[in-house]
Amino acid sequence: ENNVFLDKCVNRNYYDLVIEEKKQEINKKIMAANLEGRVLSLDEFGEKKPQKVEKEKKEYVKQHFDRYIEELEATDHIKNARYYRCCLNCLMAFTKGTDIELKSIDTVFLNDFATWMKVKKRLRMNTIGNRLRGLKAVINRAVVSKTIPADMNPFNEFKVSKYKEETSKRAILKQDIERIINLDLKSISDENTFPLYDFARDIFVFSYLGCGINIVDIAFLKYANVIDNERLQFRRSKTKKMISFRLQPMAKDIIKKYSKKKHKQTDYVFPIFDDTKQKTMKEKYYKLDYQTRYVNKYLKKIGEYLDISLKLTSYVARHSFATILKNSGVNISLISEMLGHTDLKTTQIYLDSFKNTQMEAAM
Repeated sequence: ENNVFLDKCVNRNYYDLVIEEKKQEINKKIMAANLEGRVLSLDEFGEKKPQKVEKEKKEYVKQHFDRYIEELEATDHIKNARYYRCCLNCLMAFTKGTDIELKSIDTVFLNDFATWMKVKKRLRMNTIGNRLRGLKAVINRAVVSKTIPADMNPFNEFKVSKYKEETSKRAILKQDIERIINLDLKSISDENTFPLYDFARDIFVFSYLGCGINIVDIAFLKYANVIDNERLQFRRSKTKKMISFRLQPMAKDIIKKYSKKKHKQTDYVFPIFDDTKQKTMKEKYYKLDYQTRYVNKYLKKIGEYLDISLKLTSYVARHSFATILKNSGVNISLISEMLGHTDLKTTQIYLDSFKNTQMEAAM
């Protein structure tokens, strides 16, 4: 009650002395502050407590890859999500399953990673470049979010562009296209395999006659994209660019061949997807992968039978469409427009939207 120690307190005199010294120390601080014409702050009055030093939060590569992949899947960018998953798997194979800190990736690490892909995995230069670009994108995102400082980005010095080589020829001659169209498939198939050969060829021919439309866009075509049975109008899944062109007679026949009697505008043109079975975009892309493997398997057999030197795939139709037009003297910029490209800088600088009459004349 009196703010003093009781008589029975052990070492009472010592404690009284400590308190008295503390009072004098505080009074000195108060007097010094008064002489300076200011009020004593609480920090000065008491003893400062040592502040806790927060441990630096460690940021790991896999964590950032997984986060980005989840974002892509949530927004139905399934193909991109799978690409980054592939890049991550390759990186984790290099580190033998050990997750690594973002800040530990430097130019030495990147050179070692690239060498490992080339020597151990025997990947092609373009594939190595693709894997590195995936890692670069994730690190760039970390810089933008200020997870790591910009000056710690190893890709400021390490150039991915050097991991690039000219791709091999993926186009065939117009005569070969005609041979594929005119081939009697019964000569290389039986009752069970004929529908598989037939479907594979239809996809190839439709792609060639349809401005080089790729198999992804073919799969997602709906009857709403077929305008008055005369035109095809759709948005490319990759670039989101609108494509519109007049259907060639044989392309019309292929659509009619797979047409349902009482189809709706929301029904798919080709029998690849079934919304009752593939309900999510992820399921659709898995089904498309499965279907594409079969299409390419039987196209390869057709190519081998016709003694076409190039391995026949659905993508060969797209390349052949562009190459044959180029060799026929069609302007490269117009071809770029027809293919739905947006990343051809040399043509996009002056490229404007061409009139449909020009596209139709070229086709």
